[in-house]
Amino acid sequence: RATLQWFMPQAWRRQVSEEELEQKLALLARLRPLCVDYQEALIEVLATVLASPNFLYLVGPENVRDALPPEGQPRPLSGEQLATRLSMFLWCSLPDERLRELAAAGKLHQPQVLRAEAERMLDDPRSQRFVEQFVRQWLGLQLLDYLQVDAERYPHFDPLLKEAMLQEPIAFFRHVLETNGNVLDFLHADYVLVNERLASHYGLSGVHGPHFRRVVLEDNREQRGGLLTQAGLLAMNSDGKDSHPLKRGIWILERLLNDPPPPPPPAVPEIDLADPEIAKMTLKQRLEDHRNDAACFSCHAKIDPWGISLENYDAAGSWRSTIAGAPVDASSRLANQQVLAGAEGLKRYLLVHRQDQFVSALVHKLLTFALGRPLTFSDRGEVQRLAAQLRQTDDGLATLMNLIVSSELFQMP
Repeated sequence: RATLQWFMPQAWRRQVSEEELEQKLALLARLRPLCVDYQEALIEVLATVLASPNFLYLVGPENVRDALPPEGQPRPLSGEQLATRLSMFLWCSLPDERLRELAAAGKLHQPQVLRAEAERMLDDPRSQRFVEQFVRQWLGLQLLDYLQVDAERYPHFDPLLKEAMLQEPIAFFRHVLETNGNVLDFLHADYVLVNERLASHYGLSGVHGPHFRRVVLEDNREQRGGLLTQAGLLAMNSDGKDSHPLKRGIWILERLLNDPPPPPPPAVPEIDLADPEIAKMTLKQRLEDHRNDAACFSCHAKIDPWGISLENYDAAGSWRSTIAGAPVDASSRLANQQVLAGAEGLKRYLLVHRQDQFVSALVHKLLTFALGRPLTFSDRGEVQRLAAQLRQTDDGLATLMNLIVSSELFQMP
């Protein structure tokens, strides 16, 4: 009884009734003669606790029914449900004892208490789970897990560099969160978060050791800063041998602007590399030739310019000024005739013309993670409201986290 009284409320993230406890004790009594010893029987009972919908679902079916009264106006989450949502968001785990106590006392819905708990949880080392899991999902870092770079072309690309590439966007996000930095730093910043291996890859001196630290950019400010020019994100959107403007363009639209391009039409013709005239073209010229096909133009006109602007970066995310002896042409023109002059021009365009779209996209991605479900059309108003609130304050990432936790959408089923 003592073991179950301790275990069940933690697993189910709520108070357990006497009837539920007695059901498990009765099951223990039935299983005991069938098991070798008492411990084996108790383990079987604990396994049924973990196999229950009360553990597997954040909001169980009975809670969904309770949330919709006859008049159709949904009720807010209970204190225990709110504690679970908060802990799953910020810790990717179960609520701790303090959260459960506040929920049981009916205090967690109080705005000051909820905000203080969110800040406490973000200061806790367990919040690193949120940082790692959100950044991986937001930026699609699983692509980097499976990246295979051509060893002959890039002999310097080793496991230490790949691991540093994986950790850079996570360390960068953590820094912006801890300092309540401006979310526009994700588009461009005058600093990077690097360790010794990554600093060497970027041509930065004076960085020693495996731990990441903030380094202000001096000479090569136009080459790095923000997410767009991080080596890992560039490398994972290559083919392992060379850059891939199409992949990079789609990634920018999907991940940073939440504006994915339409799927390609059926029977799209491939670029014929066996054609000697095409083989002599640069990658940019091949894409331009490909867009001359009417079936390809509508999609590629929207995608290609974003990726072409990052042509100064090779398949390993290294800066290059020439390709096969010829200067890199990283200029491109968007469908609205706006010219993107390389990575610096891309950043400038996003900061001048797409700030609001980027902030709304980030709110959308964070809110999706916080709620643990895809957002629907009815959620769009709340996304825009939160984005507007953030823009009217300080554009801080920690500020955005508090806005999400305090929002009506976060506190409803």
